[in-house]
Amino acid sequence: MEAEIRKRDAFVVVGMKYRGRNEANQIPALWDVFMPRAHEIPAKVNERVAYGVMGNYDEATGEFDYVAGYEVSATDHIPEGMTSWAIPAQTYAVLPTTLPTLHETYGQIYETWLPQSGYKHAGGPEFEYYDEKFNLSAEMSIYIPVVM
Repeated sequence: MEAEIRKRDAFVVVGMKYRGRNEANQIPALWDVFMPRAHEIPAKVNERVAYGVMGNYDEATGEFDYVAGYEVSATDHIPEGMTSWAIPAQTYAVLPTTLPTLHETYGQIYETWLPQSGYKHAGGPEFEYYDEKFNLSAEMSIYIPVVM
């Protein structure tokens, strides 16, 4: 598994939030509810790039926050039922995956790549990056915040 190390400036995502353990595929269900409402988000930076932001992991319960959303240039108006999440400037390990292999890739990242890479998780949110080429079988990227 090859990772590209990239720096990224701070940005803000607006979208719909889920908190839990995703035991019954609540995250795909969140996307199903969110996408028909995505047009309600003003000030999108790029309408063809979506994010799945994850963080606030609770080791005791296994719960975490997940926001399906879009990067915005302003948060003056957040649609009802949506939230914003500020992502700090970070250095990221960027790893390719596909939607069908997403869970397997996360396992490889945390069980193999990260322990052998010389990097540590930097804390803070990580995210899935869905660009304009995305479809159910196309490649996408996972961004994991890292430090040496």
